[in-house]
Amino acid sequence: MVGSVFFKNNRFRLFAIVGIAVLVLIAASLTAYGYLKSKNAPETSTTRDTPALVGRGFIKAQNTAEEQGLKIKIDRWVESKVYPKNYIVTQKPLPGHPIEKGAKITVKVSGGASYAENGKANKGAAVAEDVKPLPTPPIQPANKMEGKVVVIDPGHQRKANLEREPIGPGATATKAKVQSGTSGIDSKTPEYKITLAVAEKLKSRLESYGVKVVMTRETHDVDISNSRRADVANRNEADLFVRIHADGATDPEMHGISTLYPAQTGWTASISEESLKAARFVQHSVVKTTWGKDNGTVAREDLSGFNWSKVPVILVETGFMSNPKEDALLNDPGYQGKLADGIAKGIADYLRAAG
Repeated sequence: MVGSVFFKNNRFRLFAIVGIAVLVLIAASLTAYGYLKSKNAPETSTTRDTPALVGRGFIKAQNTAEEQGLKIKIDRWVESKVYPKNYIVTQKPLPGHPIEKGAKITVKVSGGASYAENGKANKGAAVAEDVKPLPTPPIQPANKMEGKVVVIDPGHQRKANLEREPIGPGATATKAKVQSGTSGIDSKTPEYKITLAVAEKLKSRLESYGVKVVMTRETHDVDISNSRRADVANRNEADLFVRIHADGATDPEMHGISTLYPAQTGWTASISEESLKAARFVQHSVVKTTWGKDNGTVAREDLSGFNWSKVPVILVETGFMSNPKEDALLNDPGYQGKLADGIAKGIADYLRAAG
């Protein structure tokens, strides 16, 4: 009886020792694996492009910076004849320059006209500092942006003009001078309103980069054919002609963003290559900014606005108004701003690359 108990106790001790050894071995293996995995794991980049803040209200600029993990530091309040009170006048680093997450963007903020008179910030300004204003500084152009010209064409207009015009110089084939465009499946908002809203925001973004911007239209009540819109870009010798549109389809499930460019045939052979470069920059940037579905870049040879252009040209289809979700987004001023941010960033990247 005693011998049997002794045997059982020894066997129990043996099992316990073996079990502990196995557990120690497993723990050591897991620790080593975790160490090697963490050591070999790719580092997550904390660098991003500095957003364009010049020309924005302080609160909106602050929100934009915070969304990207950045902070704003006010250098001083200044008198500005260009911007209203509480608008960003200059910034450092400049738009598009690399910046680390958590870093500060130093800005000068307009205090408005009465700020100059009183020598202090107006009530209601973001902060109040008793400092003397400096002369209005010029808008700081980003690298290689000064002297660049971009013509923006907000697609369509209030009333269509269905008179015919040649689809290209010397062509016998014709198309309507300008169609009425599509409209929102739920909102019923006409395309021409969306395109102008996005174009106006895009204009502001590009000007903050130091780009000269020319608009083909700034109101809805115009009568400008597609060939005449292209002529605006030609006469201004634009570095890029950017056409803003919204898409439509019979299938309400269709959605996403695409950027069109002229095919390398006929009238547009000489501008197709540069246009494709611009289209790729813009498509990549706007999809990244909006998280929209990437429908890619598409070559077209049937668009009058392309065929009459003598300068690089792209057309951004900002989303499908026939899709309920994108219809709602396109009517949202905040989303319109994201579209403008993405398009502007892509244009700036293209202009820098083009030199």
